[in-house]
Amino acid sequence: MTDTVIVENHKMRQLGGGLLVLVGVPLTLLVGLVGFSGIGSLFDLVILLSGPALLAFGLWAAFPRRAPKPKLTISGKAITIEAPRKVIPLDGLSRIKLHVPVLAKHDRLTFFTAKEEVCFDVIHLSHEGRDIINLIGIRLEQQNKSLHEGRTAVRGALTGVWEVRSGTPFVTDPNHDKITHGPE
Repeated sequence: MTDTVIVENHKMRQLGGGLLVLVGVPLTLLVGLVGFSGIGSLFDLVILLSGPALLAFGLWAAFPRRAPKPKLTISGKAITIEAPRKVIPLDGLSRIKLHVPVLAKHDRLTFFTAKEEVCFDVIHLSHEGRDIINLIGIRLEQQNKSLHEGRTAVRGALTGVWEVRSGTPFVTDPNHDKITHGPE
């Protein structure tokens, strides 16, 4: 299986740049109509140049000059975080936690191994947090391991913590359909 490379997503930057262009074009046209004849001080010049400045900054933001940088690579043997460079072997992975930190609006993945915890912010990427966990789960199934999300004791709510377990990921018992699975 080929490696999955998760890269930056420039869509929000391009959207913001497009909005700045929409605001900057009328202001630039207004400056062209009014002209520079009414400039009495440096402050007037700054106000008149705000339209062309917004237009220039919007064009710069809407059309990025570089390709999206890779942020995370998932291979059959390891998870590689690019900046700061960390390599997490899939053999040593014990848990993955998906949560939203306090005062944040984006997800964070925390990878737990026997030696350390590695945090990775999932913001402006080509994949969402749950997609990344699913891709890791597929790589673990090739090693005869699986990811299982934990549940709380109260009504079986999902915890957002995935445990790595050895063995087949699916039950092969013929009476499996008759077994109840908790309060679901």
